[in-house]
Amino acid sequence: MKHAKGLSAADRDARSRLHQLLKQADGMVHGSLIRMRRRCGNPNCHCATQDRKHESWYLGVTQKRKTRMKHIGKHQETVVRRWLDADRKARNLLDQISAEAWKRLREE
Repeated sequence: MKHAKGLSAADRDARSRLHQLLKQADGMVHGSLIRMRRRCGNPNCHCATQDRKHESWYLGVTQKRKTRMKHIGKHQETVVRRWLDADRKARNLLDQISAEAWKRLREE
């Protein structure tokens, strides 16, 4: 069944969920959370004497064929994961809205 504006129930639902997501999200970020393991360079550190490297998180994204990375501190990890999840959900909803638009174009 179509709404007066010509939108299907699936299209209206996806738009509504996207609107709710945008209102509720405290942020969105596109990229990937990457765990890096490195040696620090201090000859007295455990990473130099044992096989235990320092672990840290980075947010990575490729834009205009260049990779950017930003260090993510332990206190930021939860927030960044939440932002990544919101971005992923928004992109999925936009894909659904686009698919519905393609259906409408085929029907006309």
